[in-house]
Amino acid sequence: MKKIILICVLFSICCISCNKGCTDETACNYGNEDEACRYSNSEEATLTGAWNLVDIHDSYGICMFSNSINFDCAYDDVLEWVNIGFNGDKTCEVYTANASNPTPIGQWSINICENKLIFINPNQGYNPYIYPEILPFGPQQIIELSWNVFICEDLAGNILRWERI
Repeated sequence: MKKIILICVLFSICCISCNKGCTDETACNYGNEDEACRYSNSEEATLTGAWNLVDIHDSYGICMFSNSINFDCAYDDVLEWVNIGFNGDKTCEVYTANASNPTPIGQWSINICENKLIFINPNQGYNPYIYPEILPFGPQQIIELSWNVFICEDLAGNILRWERI
């Protein structure tokens, strides 16, 4: 009788403590047994809207651009201001002082598992770069994303700080 009770206890402990893992193929961590399914829906909802580029610092911390008059940065003469609009339909456009019309740069999404903002250019006519030497609009590593602040690192290692408009 003791053996039967011991076997039942061990069996129930094994079954109760088993982590079933994420079984949703659409989740970025499909098959990962250590955490529940992860989705980017709330992060993408947070990013949707219009953002104003506040400043850019290179990987050494040197100011490359700032919209503040208190700083004198290398590209302040090139970039007067830059705004980006992340639309709910996953398209985005960049507005600059130097262009009268917005520049469409394609579609966007967030890979929550890699913590990256990804730009996709599915059609001809979309421009992955506004100022290629300053703003390489490839995958952006997300450093901080809240309702009013978005900080990311671009392909060149520059840190871009955006504020919601």
